[in-house]
Amino acid sequence: MELFPAPVLSALRELSALPYENLSKIVAFSQGGNMESTLGLAADWLETSRDTGAGGTCFSLTWWLRQRIRSLGMDCALLMGDKGRALNIHCGLRFEWEGRGFLLDPGYMIFSPLPLPEAGLSAAAWVSPNEVRVEDLPAQGVWRLWSGPRGAVKQRFDFRRKPVTEEEFLAHWEASYALPMMRYPVLNRVREGSQYYLQKRSLLVRTPEGGEMRKLTRAEMMDALQVTFGIPEALARSALDVVVSADRDFFAK
Repeated sequence: MELFPAPVLSALRELSALPYENLSKIVAFSQGGNMESTLGLAADWLETSRDTGAGGTCFSLTWWLRQRIRSLGMDCALLMGDKGRALNIHCGLRFEWEGRGFLLDPGYMIFSPLPLPEAGLSAAAWVSPNEVRVEDLPAQGVWRLWSGPRGAVKQRFDFRRKPVTEEEFLAHWEASYALPMMRYPVLNRVREGSQYYLQKRSLLVRTPEGGEMRKLTRAEMMDALQVTFGIPEALARSALDVVVSADRDFFAK
């Protein structure tokens, strides 16, 4: 990737310091707001997020990266991703460079550009601790993203080849506040080649050698949110209060 634009690689590295997290979104939605999608992101969003320890979901991470790329005098296309019948739940960017298309997917914690294959071919890469593969499916009009332990990748998302407009993207962003995943914590982080993924009460820790999953108590989750994901205590506590108020048995399941 030596010939890839260094400023874009630098922006991806900057994003790698942040976790994927929906706690900020859960709290904002509970307070009746979704200013994030309707007003866009402040110019200092990344710096503020680094200072506070918060991060964002795929929409905010992708939007910030697009704005940074455009500020550099380059452009990219907004892509929406589906998972089975769940439409428009993920997003990424198609970036054209030297006559070739690349997928930029910071929302899935992939901070390296992935070549987008054509003519029904596929392209694979090692993004520790996972193998990542992008498959071109011309008949469906999508690029399919696979990832997982080496030799055991799973289908993740289908990125539709046809880009969406900014207005469509913002509408999908706003609609995402009502998705089922807004009812429980979802966090993801990759540090020093290891992945930490939390969904509901289950924490997966994956290294190149293998993975281990366990369920967390509320105290263990508060610790993991702060220590593993770098979430501020106040935000973690507020988000869990919202989750538990909607599901009293959340930590009993």
